Amino acid sequence: MRKVVSKLLALEAYPKLKDIDFRLLRAVELKMRYYRWVPLEEIAKFARMDIESASYRLGKLDDFGLVVRRSDMGYIGYQLTIHGYDALAIRSFAKKGIIEAISTTQIGVGKDADVYVALTPSGEKVAVKFNRIGERTSARKAGYHSDVFADKHHKSWLYVSRLIAKKEHEALVLLSPFAKVPKPIAWNRHAIVMEYISGVELAELRDNDLTEEEAEEILGKILDEYEKIVKFGIVHGDMSEFNVVLTDDNDILIIDWAQYLTCANPESLELLKRDITVLLNAFRRRWGVKRDFEEEWERFYEAWLIGRKEVED
Repeated sequence: MRKVVSKLLALEAYPKLKDIDFRLLRAVELKMRYYRWVPLEEIAKFARMDIESASYRLGKLDDFGLVVRRSDMGYIGYQLTIHGYDALAIRSFAKKGIIEAISTTQIGVGKDADVYVALTPSGEKVAVKFNRIGERTSARKAGYHSDVFADKHHKSWLYVSRLIAKKEHEALVLLSPFAKVPKPIAWNRHAIVMEYISGVELAELRDNDLTEEEAEEILGKILDEYEKIVKFGIVHGDMSEFNVVLTDDNDILIIDWAQYLTCANPESLELLKRDITVLLNAFRRRWGVKRDFEEEWERFYEAWLIGRKEVED
């Protein structure tokens, strides 16, 4: 099971941060477009502070783990950490009245992201997904998300995480009006706020939690839903038991759309074939549900042809 537990350090620091601290974090974020290590003088200038005051406050941010300091390059420079990026995203959501509080307990952990439950100002539960590209996956970056890296010059992993969050938000906006996917609420930097759904990933279930008949019904729901999405023109690209939630009302939700492709993409057909293969193999292995791949593939290939035409038209 792909679990990597990490603390949302930004939440520990957040109550202690002042407006000037967020201005300093913002300065480092913006200047990282031009510097691998942002000079102290550039940060102070952006934040409209003297060098001594900026250095002192940045030292506090370093202690909190929101920035990293380096002084062996002939000058003093800083980088924003993923935790500093978290703090900026949380600040943006809070200022816009989207969230008021975030729990320190993770409700979802993937190979690329952490998910936390949050509350809106009206007390409604929502989920906040923080992408963690690079922190866990840099060695495998060419294996997926290749479209994000195509024809791009060097950029920080923070910015790559932002691009991938933006991509998933776009997918959810397209699909949520008609498909069983999380409804998006807001997007900022590398984080997405979406509706909170109570349920469990199929991967979390024990093999004896479902009978063969129950598993057969669930697989049917997933395949029917996915066929509808493919006809719309989108391929998930990472479909598996880890990316399907069985909700408390015994329905399904397809999650983690950061690797989606349109059916017009030359790679989409092979990825769709892999998606169907992975799903069928998981249900056969775990719950004894047997479906013929060729029969299923016939309808999904037809769906893909329809989806490609939809996208190209």
